[in-house]
Parts: sequence; structure tokens; C-alpha cells
Amino acid sequence: MRRQLTAYVSEEDFNRLRSEADERGITLSRYIKERLFQSDGQRGLTFSETILVATEKRLIEADRSSLTQALRPLAQQLTTLLGMLDQFALSMLSHLPEIPEGQRKQALASGARRHRGWRAEVEEILRQMEPGPRKKPASQNGEHA
Repeated sequence: MRRQLTAYVSEEDFNRLRSEADERGITLSRYIKERLFQSDGQRGLTFSETILVATEKRLIEADRSSLTQALRPLAQQLTTLLGMLDQFALSMLSHLPEIPEGQRKQALASGARRHRGWRAEVEEILRQMEPGPRKKPASQNGEHA
């Protein structure tokens, strides 16, 4: 004896199921029955692919939401830092005089030297901020740069 089973689904789910059945060239009833039962002939119910897909979507959305929440403060800090850097550059360019042509080569060499020193200091600060055991800078290990 065959029994009728009724299920209520959203319009979107119904249209998707109908489309999938049409693609396989079978009736909607047969398609749903095949999805409910294992294809190897066993009569035990399996997890519906629809339930697995919905669960996967929920997990992805939860991860995405969690990451967005975690990264929001970092994004705000970066935006603030970029604004500060832009204002610093504008201030420096507005207040420093132009370098005379005869002094440009010397000024560029001096600027490059000072920039290397500044970068070395920044790298040292970043190393000190890293978690874990601290490494001594090369100049403290008896080595010279």
C-alpha cells in the first residue's frame, strides 16, 4: 500500500525542486522520494541535501558575521592611521621650504640615510610588539650593520 506524504515548502524551494526534477526528466514526486531515501536501495532516511546546504549556509554566514565584527575595529584604526598620515604629509609639504637646486643631491642623500634609520627604529618597535621571545637587534649581538 502506498501512502501520501504532504510537506509544506516555500515558493522558492518548490520552484527549485521542480526545476531540479525537470532537469533530470522525472516527476517532482519521484525526485523528492529519491532525495529522501538512500539511492543504494536501503529504506533508511538520510540527511537531506537541502538540510546540509542550509546548515552550511548558516555556518558560512555566522563565520562571515564573526569575522566582520572582529575586523571592524582594525579597519577603523587603519582608517584613522591613513587620515593621520595624510594630514602629516600635507603639513610637512606645506611648511617645509623648497630645496635649492644646488643642495638637492646632498639633501636627498641625507634624507635617504635618515629614512633608513627611521625604518630601522620602526622595525625594532614592531619586533618588540611581537608576542613570544624577543630577539636582540644585530647591533646588540656584537654585529654591526
